[in-house]
Amino acid sequence: MKRRILYIALIMMAVTGCRERGDVYMDPNDPMNMSYTTYAEQFDIIWRGINTHYVFWSEDKTNWDDVYQTMMPKFRALDSIYVADTTVVDSVTYVKLYSEACSTLIDHHMAIMWRDVHTNKKYVFLPGEKEVRKRDYTQGQVYTSDTIIGSIKECITKGLLDGGRWGKWNKENNNFFGTVTLENGKKIAYLWQDAFMMNQVINSQASNEEEAQYIKNIQNWMKMCLSEPNLAGVILDNRNNRGGAVKDLNLIVSPFITKPIHFADVRYKEGTGRYEYTAWEASIVDTVAEAKRNLEAEHIPYVVLTNAYSISMGESSSMVIKLMPTGHMIGERTFGAHGMLINQHSIFYNGTFGNQNDKHYIYTANLQVNFTDGGILEGVGITPDEEALQADLGYDGVLQKALDYIKGYK
Repeated sequence: MKRRILYIALIMMAVTGCRERGDVYMDPNDPMNMSYTTYAEQFDIIWRGINTHYVFWSEDKTNWDDVYQTMMPKFRALDSIYVADTTVVDSVTYVKLYSEACSTLIDHHMAIMWRDVHTNKKYVFLPGEKEVRKRDYTQGQVYTSDTIIGSIKECITKGLLDGGRWGKWNKENNNFFGTVTLENGKKIAYLWQDAFMMNQVINSQASNEEEAQYIKNIQNWMKMCLSEPNLAGVILDNRNNRGGAVKDLNLIVSPFITKPIHFADVRYKEGTGRYEYTAWEASIVDTVAEAKRNLEAEHIPYVVLTNAYSISMGESSSMVIKLMPTGHMIGERTFGAHGMLINQHSIFYNGTFGNQNDKHYIYTANLQVNFTDGGILEGVGITPDEEALQADLGYDGVLQKALDYIKGYK
């Protein structure tokens, strides 16, 4: 990775002198761009920062120039109201303007944070959240970790799971390892986690019993997947998984494949213009030195469960499992936040800018992901092999679908 970044940096040094910067280029991380004092100036800075650093212009249908022409007079009107009346601008109106300006942007990682230039009150707008909540299958549904924790407990009560143990890391991350014993005595390994931090945690020092259990849950799931002689199937539950470390694919996929999986190509912006991109580069999950368990040879199905709030790595990992020889994806179309996040502002003209403690902060992806199965699905999400909607089946019904699939696997 370091070698590739250095190579790109050298290329950019060579071409910088012969290519003009974009007409509206700015360095959005320059502290001088926090010196504005009006609503219109704030919108101008945020608009120009997104104009330069947003990575999805090749796919996004938003006419960003029209957004500027339409919205700038409205922000100037806010300034007029404040000056004329010396009153605080209505926050509903203020938020609505940013929603109107940015709601069609397809980056589902995006979070737009800004502060009122007069009151310093903080606001956040999430374009992806707005889109996902409009989908027909999410209507009336609750998607929280607390909800799925309650549903797993209900699945134990109903006998869908033999039981299991809960783990908690750093008071905010939860996981659960459980098993299912079938009528023939064969077993299924089940793991749910609300974020991917397996590599980070597995070699960490636990500070309490809950954290020790969190680590044990990962270890026990992996041990069962790799060495249980009567293994009937594997279930990785990515519902309500908000993402995390891509390198966790080395734990949940690499030990079970004998051939690398080329699941996507990625590219960055390399210039100030909206459509200046690097060449596509392959994203591949490689095998370990020797497959520890060949699920294909043993004819063992690997099921991943998803819902509308399977986000980022919660989606990408689902796509990779879907591409495995015995992989199968069940659930809902996912959130649609695939553009990975890195911190290479000094090299690439894309990604997050601003300051969370200052007047604005825009959290946005650094690269496009083009899946080998489906193409660029940013803002759309990954469609499962087998649809199972929470609204129709409930959490337990979706798990039952997975169990039925494994039982009937041929």
